[in-house]
Amino acid sequence: MMQIRYQTYSQFHNKDPVVGSDFIRVNQLLKYWPEAALYKYGEFPDVMIFTKVFSAYDYKFPNHFENIKILDICDPMWLEGMDVAETARAMDAVTCPTESMAQFMRQFNTPVYVIPDRWDIDPKVLKPPREHIDKAKTVVWYGYAHNAEILKPAIRTINELGLNLKIISNDDPILYRFDDRPKEEYYQFVKYSNDTILQELQLADFALLPIDYRPIGRFKSNNKTTHAILAGLPVATNGDELRSFLEPEARKKYMLEQYDIIKSEYDVRKSVDQMKEIIAEAQKKRND
Repeated sequence: MMQIRYQTYSQFHNKDPVVGSDFIRVNQLLKYWPEAALYKYGEFPDVMIFTKVFSAYDYKFPNHFENIKILDICDPMWLEGMDVAETARAMDAVTCPTESMAQFMRQFNTPVYVIPDRWDIDPKVLKPPREHIDKAKTVVWYGYAHNAEILKPAIRTINELGLNLKIISNDDPILYRFDDRPKEEYYQFVKYSNDTILQELQLADFALLPIDYRPIGRFKSNNKTTHAILAGLPVATNGDELRSFLEPEARKKYMLEQYDIIKSEYDVRKSVDQMKEIIAEAQKKRND
């Protein structure tokens, strides 16, 4: 049996709990992939997958590892000064979650594949979607606190519609400072946890995930959108959608159109199958 090991961002930077990208693109896959596990120092597996781990002047393991190696780059880390070019050129393949990232990575002349961020749809994990009966009272945004700035233009509309705003994040971005209402009347912050995120989402009526027009935005994964839909929440991206989802019929219609498609296309087992195919292709090229 082929031995496959992941070296993750969370391992490399001693993060506990693991960062979201490692949970999505590694931990979930391991459940359905017996040959794969997290890398332990001293191992020499058949395949190494480096998840947001890059070569640096004082770290050359990605360059020197001799067996099949794959860079799974889930964020545009070149914007943070990581040596993406050197790492990619040392790999047999590169995987990433979006086509826009793939287009950037193809300049380094290593085969690049798009593996979307997907989710574990095991019924023990994914509960039945939220039902929509009453007029909406609460809209939710979730993500890392430093990204919450994209919500600022929406605060006035949320206020005008009289909606409660729920924020699920690693830290409180204190968005209530942009609203005249006392925060106690409408604002709730909940600490993000992989264990409770689905339940917390389902306590809101719909999600607000505005289009990100920042330079980083075009590289962003749609993972928050797909996760919200799997929780049973329609996703508004602008003011018109924000207003329309006040009504339960609009939310029901959205879910009827989206839920089954997302559940089918974003099953994490498809990511395992894709990665196996990429490894097989890399092995074939080495043998030719």
